[in-house]
Formats: sequence, structure tokens, C-alpha cells
Amino acid sequence: MKSFKHYILVIAISALPFLSIFATPLAPHTHDSPVHYARMAAYYKALSEGQILPRWAGELNYGYGMPLFNFIYHVPYLVTSLVIALGGGLVFSFKISMLVSFLLSGIFMYMFALRFFKHEGKAFITTVLYQFAPFHLVDLVVRGDIAEGYALAFLPLVLFGLQRGFEEKNTRYNILLTGFAVTLLITSHNAISLVFFTVAVLYSVVFAPDNRKLFVAWAGLGLGLMLSAFYWLPALIERKYTYGDLFMKEMYASHFAPFFNFLLPNLTNSEAMQTGGITVSFGLVQVIAFITAIVLLTRTYIRDEREKKAVAFGLFLTLGALFLMQPVSKFLWAGIPILRMFQFPWRLLNVVVFALAFVGGAVLVKKKTTILTTGIIAAAAILSVIVFFRPPLGMDTIDEKYFWDYPLNTTYFGETDVIWSAGPAGAYPVSQFEVIEGRGTISDGQKKGTTHTFTVTAETDVNVVDRTQYFPGWRVTSDGQKIPIQFQDQNWRGLITFRVPSGTHSIRVMWGESPVRRVAEAITALSLIGIGILLLSPNRRKK
Repeated sequence: MKSFKHYILVIAISALPFLSIFATPLAPHTHDSPVHYARMAAYYKALSEGQILPRWAGELNYGYGMPLFNFIYHVPYLVTSLVIALGGGLVFSFKISMLVSFLLSGIFMYMFALRFFKHEGKAFITTVLYQFAPFHLVDLVVRGDIAEGYALAFLPLVLFGLQRGFEEKNTRYNILLTGFAVTLLITSHNAISLVFFTVAVLYSVVFAPDNRKLFVAWAGLGLGLMLSAFYWLPALIERKYTYGDLFMKEMYASHFAPFFNFLLPNLTNSEAMQTGGITVSFGLVQVIAFITAIVLLTRTYIRDEREKKAVAFGLFLTLGALFLMQPVSKFLWAGIPILRMFQFPWRLLNVVVFALAFVGGAVLVKKKTTILTTGIIAAAAILSVIVFFRPPLGMDTIDEKYFWDYPLNTTYFGETDVIWSAGPAGAYPVSQFEVIEGRGTISDGQKKGTTHTFTVTAETDVNVVDRTQYFPGWRVTSDGQKIPIQFQDQNWRGLITFRVPSGTHSIRVMWGESPVRRVAEAITALSLIGIGILLLSPNRRKK
């Protein structure tokens, strides 16, 4: 019963930063919210068009389309699509998604911390420090990054699954729980999930009580990779068809933050203490926990072996992230291509948010700490970031229709633009289909989602263009027979062009699967089948 009351308390305090946001129909002014509105609309349209796994955003890029959701995460937009389907507008759906991610992060962190520490006070403080770390709130109410918000929600769920697997005998359930948690994590945010998955692997190595339990943990992590293969495998392999690597190559170099900006709390929201328009402080109570942990650990004041491991693990993550966020680590960013996926070194603050909450739960609360003391620590953590309880950038009136008909792409640097295109489109095409060589006419043209149909009546052999940006998976049929696509014609660069012989032909241009995507989806499907077999098979009992 006590734990239930604590869950209610966690939910209540987690709702605090969003009271002012929901008190008005206006939209919170954040760095990324306009981008998210456009993606939300595009994702909902893709689902409505019958894309079970949305990959193609057909109306973006002035109707030329782009493979946005082949690379962009799914979980945040699945949530917003559900709210939209129930009658919510873009702004309201965005607010709901922000709130849901924050509530889930509180609930799952409390679940994990209670499982690990076996102490309600420690679990509560860990959760408060996690929820009210400045960067966690900055991520949502200043940056508007709902995807990172969901990643922060599902990391503790993954760790809960691992820790439960270390302690419980139901191997089957623990593997499934961890696997589904990893799937949610990976499909929440591509870059952040990469580093959080690494955190989970390290956690399993440090805290697994024996090799058998370590195997169970890795089985769960591996299952999560297989279940989410439909997303990460095409995103990883087909990334070479985009400008992503080129545009990200040097971006990290200008986004290191001064060392003391991390350690000194920015209680007044001063611009001098910001990096890239955001506060990067660890947090006042978090810094206290950081210093306390170092003192206690170096002087061997921590007697409990498990808590000593927790402190050492949290400090290792914090110091590692701090190093990578400083200019001294440039050689690693330059030499390790996968690091550049993070774009901004300060994104590793997401690791610090977890690490110092974990450390704080271990060192700031003892088993005999009173409820009053615990409450004071929690109040201090909450009050120290009171400046973030409202969107610091204000509230806006948003024309939602504009985002439903959004003409641009939704990446700041063109990361998902395909390399053979002439760049982002600048205007809608005069016509979708056109004979560009030879004598012929086009009639009965229809563009419905990811299927385009029209009739070609040709006096001679003709070349035809469908003004759709080509990406692997598009195919063209003439009278039901597949015909080759040319997409590198210098005059029609990056667009779907093809040759049709003389006569009258029924043309169908369809978005489908590439070989990579077929393999990835097969891995996911086989994993689901395996799970079904596992669940239906009887338990083996030892005689």
C-alpha cells in the first residue's frame, strides 16, 4: 500500500511542470515543436494511408516526398497519432505526448529504484532527482524533444527488467520484459537509444550476480535488438543513401560546453550559463550528490557492497559523459563515426541525468533517514529547478492547418535528403506526371498515398517522370509488368523516371520494401513468432 501511495505521489509531482502548459490552449514555444507538429501530421497521414510501419512521408518536400520515417523514431508519433485519432489537435497531442513521456519516466524510474535499493525513501529520491534534473525538463519544455523524453522513460524500464531478471526465477518473463523494454527504447530515439543501450549492457556486466543471470540479461537485450530490427537495421544500412554522414561530420565541434556550466546551477536562467540556448547544469542537488559520492567512495565510508557498486557505476557514467562533452575529447569524436550521430556532445547529459539520480539515491538517503529529511531533499531538488516549471520561451498561437499541409522537410540540416537528389524542393510541381521525351499523353492521373496510377498513351517510345523523390523500395509496373526505374538523369535528378513503349499502358508507381527492409522485418516477425511459441510452450519443471 505504501508503494502505491508513492506511485501516486510520483505521478502528482511529475505533473507539476506541465500545469501551466495545460492551463492554456496556446502552444508551448520550444526549439523543436514546429518540426514535431509537421512530423506528427505526416506520421498520422502515413498511418491513415495504410502504412502499417510508416517510412515514407509523401506530402513533405513540396509533395516530392522523403523517406523520413525510415530514419526517424516511431514511439512519440504513435502516441500523438492515437490522440489525434481520438479527436485531439496537433498542439494538444504534442502536450499529451510530453506529459506521457514524463509520467512514464517517473513511474518506471521508481519501479527500477525500488527494485534495486529495496528502500522506498531511496527509490523516491532517485526518482525526484531523475525527474527534476534540469536537463530532463529542458529537454521537454525548452527543446521540445519528446523523443528524448521517451528514451529517458524507457531506460529505467530496461534496467528494471534486467534487475528483476537478476533476482527472480521466471527466466521466460524476464527476457520478454527486457526485450520489449529495449524495443520501446530503440524506437523512441535512435541516437540516445544507442548510448542508453550501452548503459544497459554495462549495467548487466556490473550487477549480474553470476554468468547464468548475465546470459539471461543478454538474452533480453538481444531479443530487444531483434524485435526492433525493423527500425534500426534499415536506418543504419540505408543511411548511406542520405546526406546524414556528410552533414553530421563536423557538427559536434561547435557544441562543447564550458566545464563549469555543468557544475554551476543556472537558477536565474542566465544566457551566460547556457550552451546553444539551453541550460546544461547537472542540477544543484545532483552536484551535491556527485561531490558527496566521490568523498564517501574515496574514503571507503560506504559499507554496503551493492550501494558501493551503484555509486561507482554512476560516477563512472558521469565522468565518462563529462569527458566526452569537453573539447579534450575531440579526437574521439573525429575518430569514431558512430559518436557523430549524437550531433551535439551535450546530448550526453541524458546519461548524467540517470547516473546522478542513481548516485543520489545511494548516498543522500540512508536506511534510517527520516521522512522529513527525505522530504527536504526532494523539495530542494524540485525548488532548484522551479524556473523550468513553465516554458521559459513562452506560449504561441499555432496555425495547425499549416503543419497539416507542411511543404518543407523536417530536418534542420537535411540529414534525410537522398544523395542523388538535387536538394530539397523549392516549390510544388506543376504536374505530378509528365512525358519528358517522345510523343505521348498522360491521363487519369491519381496520387493516393504511396500508390500513384495513370495511363500513358504513346505515339512513340516515351520517357516519363513521376515527380517523386526516388528511394529504394519504389517500383513501377506497366500493365502489371515491372519496368526499370532511372533516377540519375541529370535533367531529372533524383526523381522517378522510366521508359514506356508506344501504345496505351496502365502505369502503377508503388512504394514498397527494399531488400534490407525485408530482411529487417523478417527478423522482427520471426522474433514475434518465437515469443508466441515460448509463451504457448509448457513450463518445464525440475523433478
